[in-house]
Amino acid sequence: MAEVYLAYGRADAAWVRGLWRRLDRHGIDAFFDELIPPGKGIVHTLEQAILDTTAAVVVFGPGLAGDGWALDEYAALLRSCTEKGLPFIPVTFGGAPVPPFARNRVRMDFGDAAGPDLDRRAAELAGILRDEATGYEVPEGTVLSEPSRPLPEPRRRSVVVCYAPADAEYGRRLVERVHGAGLPVWSVRSLRPGDRHVWTIRQQLRHATAIVVVMSPAADESEDVTRMILEGEWHGREFFPVWLAGDRHYLLANLWWADARTGGPLADGALAQLVELHEAVLSGRPAPQGEAPPEPSRSAPALPSVSPVPAVSSVSSAASVHVPASLGLKRLRAALAEREFEHADLLTTALLLEAAGRAGTGFIGWGDAAGLPCGLLSKVDRLWAAATDGRQGFRAQTTVAPAGGRSHLDFLVLAGKLGWHHPDSGAMPAYPEFAARALGRPRFFPTLRNPRGEQRANWYDLWTETVLTVHARLQKCGVRP
Repeated sequence: MAEVYLAYGRADAAWVRGLWRRLDRHGIDAFFDELIPPGKGIVHTLEQAILDTTAAVVVFGPGLAGDGWALDEYAALLRSCTEKGLPFIPVTFGGAPVPPFARNRVRMDFGDAAGPDLDRRAAELAGILRDEATGYEVPEGTVLSEPSRPLPEPRRRSVVVCYAPADAEYGRRLVERVHGAGLPVWSVRSLRPGDRHVWTIRQQLRHATAIVVVMSPAADESEDVTRMILEGEWHGREFFPVWLAGDRHYLLANLWWADARTGGPLADGALAQLVELHEAVLSGRPAPQGEAPPEPSRSAPALPSVSPVPAVSSVSSAASVHVPASLGLKRLRAALAEREFEHADLLTTALLLEAAGRAGTGFIGWGDAAGLPCGLLSKVDRLWAAATDGRQGFRAQTTVAPAGGRSHLDFLVLAGKLGWHHPDSGAMPAYPEFAARALGRPRFFPTLRNPRGEQRANWYDLWTETVLTVHARLQKCGVRP
């Protein structure tokens, strides 16, 4: 039997009494203060119950906000459960809000449930308290806005499946398909009420063996899918895009993809490739690539049409990708406001690649400079400057490192002044370690590094050309101190 502390506002006592009875019928031993015997010290009994509890259920009903005593209980329980690593489950009903410190926990909303519907929801809560498996869909817009926390490796590394809420049905079938192949798989449906959803999602993404992204128009518009891609990219995870509808996601434009545009299950060949990728990552072997992605040419040839489409395809046979600059700037502004500077850096690179027509290759060459609108470069710079008090951004970089040359020496001078490279630092590290150098360092961002393209042997040379091309364009556009 679970020993659960049930906290609530006095004005919500009637509703909570009904919940307690239903939990009791399902074998949940819940501490309910109405059962304290007369004459027993209330404060001491409550304090001891908080110390002894193995889980907390806090009912955020209409009557909690104005109940000072209940709010003290909530604060004590939240701190105790956090320190001990115990389940803390917010329960809401009647449209009541959840205080800020409880919002990073997946909540269970009873809404206006009554009768059999209330019985069913109470049974679900009892199952959660007994540690029985359940699924939960996190509301859109709540996934990665919490500040970063230590992210230890989970008990089991999994394939993480990401999809927009509108694609939930296909996402569910895809998860079942991956699970059926014997792979450990995780999605937002693996979250349970009481989990710290932001922390848990970040943890799973950081340690994923592969991140499967369902690409669709809904995914293009989803802030959560975009943030999950950026989080995985920041930590150098392997991606496995599954193309369901619309265009490919612009952040994954230069990657291989599995075709699912018929709406059917993931093809056997694609699934076998995912299994091989998972096993390679677990064993520390290089991730299988099939064929190397095509090297970017200097002339940006048109991409051929897709017909017929194999189960696993390369970017060379995919349709064009386009994301409105306004959407990219909106996402950049949001990432900077949340001080997710690594996300903002990756978004900046993606935005300029798209503007130059180079989303599919991942790098910008000398012949692409004219495709970079001066107005866009200026807007990107203003966003960085506004969010960092002028410490980051293109204009801040040009104050110490004006660049107009095309040689590798020109790049080394620029990289040295911006803190990207030091003569005694050896080989250029992978993006996570590289971005960590930015701590407290002005003018480090934007770096224009594209981790998705760094499987190429010549990625450093292509990054060099990208940086020098953009900085030369900045000079021509007058984005200078």
